[in-house]
Amino acid sequence: MGYTEFGVNHPSARKVWGKELMSEVAKAMFYNKFMGQDENAIVKVQTELNKAAGDKITVDLVRKLNGWGAEGDTTLEGTDYMEALDFFNDSVLINQLRKGTQSKGKMSEQRVPHNVRIKGRDALKIWWAEVYDELIMMYLAGARGVDTSFKASLAFTGFAGNALSTPDNLIYSGDATSSDDLDSSDKMSLSMVERGLAMAETMDPMIRPILINGEKKFVLLMHTFDAFNLRTSTSENDWLQIQKEAGDRGKKNKVYSNALGEYADVILHKSRNVVRFDDYGSTANLPASRSLFLGAHAGIIAWGKAGGPSKMDWNEKLFDMGNSLGISAGSIFGTKRSTYVDENGENGVDFGSIAIDSYCKDPNAAAA
Repeated sequence: MGYTEFGVNHPSARKVWGKELMSEVAKAMFYNKFMGQDENAIVKVQTELNKAAGDKITVDLVRKLNGWGAEGDTTLEGTDYMEALDFFNDSVLINQLRKGTQSKGKMSEQRVPHNVRIKGRDALKIWWAEVYDELIMMYLAGARGVDTSFKASLAFTGFAGNALSTPDNLIYSGDATSSDDLDSSDKMSLSMVERGLAMAETMDPMIRPILINGEKKFVLLMHTFDAFNLRTSTSENDWLQIQKEAGDRGKKNKVYSNALGEYADVILHKSRNVVRFDDYGSTANLPASRSLFLGAHAGIIAWGKAGGPSKMDWNEKLFDMGNSLGISAGSIFGTKRSTYVDENGENGVDFGSIAIDSYCKDPNAAAA
């Protein structure tokens, strides 16, 4: 029985395998549940450069109108009641990133090129999913952190010209008021969920919640060790209270996928990739984490040509007189935390996120 096999770098193979790889990457990404092109996306996907030249996407935001309106037959035209639209904007730069792998040779694989394609696709899927997640996490946190499992080096300061920047909206757990002031009692707790919510609903511009089945929700993303502290806390019956309030509302929405639970309309999530530090406290040696309280459009991710939420660039090449096959996958993209500035490029303010720094020790490590 015959079968179809695309040769090395066959145009159809590049399209099929590139599309299949991106589909698998999306499934493996932690942040996929938070991404989208609509108004409810926590990480807004921009695709304007998929079919156009350029290395920069600018996103506009119109601030809310202020002041009172004209009552009755009071003149509107030519008065202060006619208010100019106040435009703010944010920009994200994009660049190409590529990764590849190569077989040892035909005797090692015996089924070149098809088997190498499958194995290579699976390996690249994991690599790309981790890279996307780690980059989004670092940009939302505004820091590289100390996690040595990240692909980027500890000296990483940004990708594609988008610099990491300290969050404008930063609060500390417990009674701490700065990183130097943090101590072992300043852990993640229900009170921090409440503080994040109070700040999100009253700051200017207010963090806009996402809508799930008509209900307003926020997301709090914490480190695995923070989740341990929350689950084992005995103050205020923390974990028991979360379970009581979790309910079954909206659980079919992907934002609830693998959530810890829900409290005060804040959906709680955990991830090992939440940015951590090792230099907090008065002695500058305490472990800490930066949890993320997120609303709509907290972050931006943009793709250029030959890329996007549905496709990656796939290439193959034979080495050693055809004995070894190499494959690579690339994407032109960029990501950052949403920070809008005025028309003069000034008065920047984070839009859609609050950072919460907490004492965050590995529960299986020696006392710190």
